[in-house]
Amino acid sequence: MVEQIIKTIINYVVPLMLGFLISQLRNYKRKNDGLKNGVMTMLQSNLTNTFFYYEPFKKIPDYVYKNFLNELKAYEDLGGDDYIHTIYEHMKTWEITRTDILKKD
Repeated sequence: MVEQIIKTIINYVVPLMLGFLISQLRNYKRKNDGLKNGVMTMLQSNLTNTFFYYEPFKKIPDYVYKNFLNELKAYEDLGGDDYIHTIYEHMKTWEITRTDILKKD
């Protein structure tokens, strides 16, 4: 009798628990994908704004350029490969003005 009750509980509870865990994993993935897309959009926006701000001058301060490269790396690591690489190729031809913020030893 006790064995039958345990078997019945296992037959009903285990599938419910597995279903619950699977649904939680799907929700986590959905939230994680949304966060990733949001971060990529913010990085893309900032990279684009930096480009168009300094584009008329064809030069960029070294600290801004360094930040641009760090953001570009993060953008690429998240899977971004949009037009950002095109604007980066244009930026490579610009003059990088040295500031006192980034000192070379």
